Amino acid sequence: MRNKVAEVQRLATEMEAESVSEDGEVRVVAGASGVVKEIDLRMKAFQLSGVELGEVIAATVKSATAKADQDLSEQVNGIMGDFMESQQEDRG
Repeated sequence: MRNKVAEVQRLATEMEAESVSEDGEVRVVAGASGVVKEIDLRMKAFQLSGVELGEVIAATVKSATAKADQDLSEQVNGIMGDFMESQQEDRG
């Protein structure tokens, strides 16, 4: 069980997902739970107003963090599902 917990903790720390805005102005790499690791602005981003750029960044961050959270959830479910199956087999 400790190995499973350690693996989940490692995944939560290392998980990353990338999202690029619809028109390619902004690229975000984020981790699980809203941790933003990188924000890259392309030249097109500087043609936007401050409000527009803020909205694009916020939407792209939201997309990247949602992807990271989803990926983490799937991997944790896989790890814990395997663990639960092995526990049931041990009891059965």
